[in-house]
Amino acid sequence: MASKRGALIVLEGVDRAGKTTQCKKLVEALQQSGRPAEMMRFPDRTTTIGQLISSYLEKKSDLEDHTVHLLFSANRWELVPLMKKKLEQGITLVVDRYAFSGAAFTSAKPGFCLDWCMKPDVGLPKPDLVMFLQLNPAEAALRGQFGIERYETSAFQKLVQQKFQLLMKDPSVNWKVIDASQNIEDVHDNIKSHSLKAINTAERTPLGELWKSVS
Repeated sequence: MASKRGALIVLEGVDRAGKTTQCKKLVEALQQSGRPAEMMRFPDRTTTIGQLISSYLEKKSDLEDHTVHLLFSANRWELVPLMKKKLEQGITLVVDRYAFSGAAFTSAKPGFCLDWCMKPDVGLPKPDLVMFLQLNPAEAALRGQFGIERYETSAFQKLVQQKFQLLMKDPSVNWKVIDASQNIEDVHDNIKSHSLKAINTAERTPLGELWKSVS
């Protein structure tokens, strides 16, 4: 008998909203309750493409904006075989940023439309749940280490947040908005309850393809 597939759960939000902390806490909680779970994050800076992206984000190199966008997308696609394999094995994947970040960040730059930014990611594995950690960009800027990387300016993060709002209007994606200004444990409890529902639903439904309706 085929094992029930794992769920693909994504955490999104502006920089410093607490995504990485919450991804780790969710994976630990799932593992402790006997559910196989692993964390992934994008960009994955360990691959060859990921290393190019990392050097760009750390302001060590410059790349043309279209090129950067397509590299981020290629970084997701190169991990699709691994993601599908793990999901088929019944492992739930908790992902720190996904295609939504790619589309939101690039379309916040001058001269880019959201539609063009979504195109390279059409057909990626579709998340069973996307949780947006809502945090005022001004509050995010007060959190530790803000401003180290290329896109961490409050004005740019505000634009990114507006693009996320547009992406959330897509009814084909299961979005949940989480108030990230609460304390860490309250945010975690909220995330965990949504995730458990998504895991139960995923066991009974096939993995979908992202943004097929907009292609």
